Amino acid sequence: MLARFFSGVGEPTRLLLTRAGPVRNPRGVLYSHPGLPLSREGRKSLAQMSRRMPEKPQYIYAADSVAESQAAALLSRLLGVPYRLTAALRERSWGEWEGTIFADVKRRYGALLRRWQEDESGFAPPRGESIQDVALRSEPFLRKMLERHAGETVLLIGNCAVNRVAISLALPFAPLDEGLRFEQNYAQLSELRFYGSDGVLGRLNF
Repeated sequence: MLARFFSGVGEPTRLLLTRAGPVRNPRGVLYSHPGLPLSREGRKSLAQMSRRMPEKPQYIYAADSVAESQAAALLSRLLGVPYRLTAALRERSWGEWEGTIFADVKRRYGALLRRWQEDESGFAPPRGESIQDVALRSEPFLRKMLERHAGETVLLIGNCAVNRVAISLALPFAPLDEGLRFEQNYAQLSELRFYGSDGVLGRLNF
C-alpha cells in the first residue's frame, strides 16, 4: 500500500459503517427482513452517535427493513442529509430459521449447525441465504455507491452481514469467513477509507 501512495492519490472516499439498534428483541430471535423496530435505547444510542461523527456525511444508505429505515430517517433528520433505502443492503435471510431462537435452532438443526461451522460464509439455512449470497447482491451496490460518492463521506447503516462485505472490500486479505473477527456493535461507528479500489480500515467501533 505504501508504494502506491508515492504515485499520488486523491482525497479518500470515507465509508462510515454502523448497525441499527438495539432493537426490540427480548427473546433473542433470529430475524432479517422486514425485521424488528428500534427500541427506545436504540433511538437514543443512534442520536448520541450522530453527535460524535468525525465529519458530516453527504449521504446515508440503509436497507429497506424496519430498524434500518427508522435509523436512516432519524439520522437524516438529525444530520440534515438525504438518505436512500434499498433491498440490496438487507440482512441475510434466515429462511426457515426466521423468528426462532438459537436454542431451538440448536435443538432442531444440529446436523446443519455442524455444516455451518465447517463453512461459515457458504452455508445457508433452509430456504435462506449464506454470507456469500449477501455479497453477491450487496457488493455491486456498494461498489457503485463508492464510485458515485468518490472523495465524499457516506454513512452506511448496515447489519452483521452487509458490514462484513463492506469490510472485505477494503481488506481483501480478510475473507468473509472471518468477518465476525471485526466486531460491529450497534450504534457505533467504523471508518473505511477507499483510495480508488484500495481500502484502509481507519477506525473500528468508536
